[in-house]
Amino acid sequence: MGLMKKLHDAFQTKDVKAMDQLMADDFIFVRHQSGTQVTKSEMLGWDWWNTDGPTAVMRDFRVIYENDEIGVVHSFNEYPDGSKEALMAVYNIRDGQVTRSETGATPLK
Repeated sequence: MGLMKKLHDAFQTKDVKAMDQLMADDFIFVRHQSGTQVTKSEMLGWDWWNTDGPTAVMRDFRVIYENDEIGVVHSFNEYPDGSKEALMAVYNIRDGQVTRSETGATPLK
């Protein structure tokens, strides 16, 4: 199983231990909508990881491309507030761990 599928499965099942292992300690999530960056520790501290916390649903997840340095995925996401997006994410990979994530999203009706 490729890293992108492992990352997706860990995210969907809220497996924080797996996410911790899949993300490098210097991981950064670039949030273009807000112009901010989120560290690994900040991301793993989100309410999302609580089993009774809010849940986003990813539909039609697919890996567009993956090698030892980069992964590109696409999905259709539904969020707890009712919003929906088509999401493309690009992941930088180093030594089998994700070091950086950037996403681009298109709102859906």
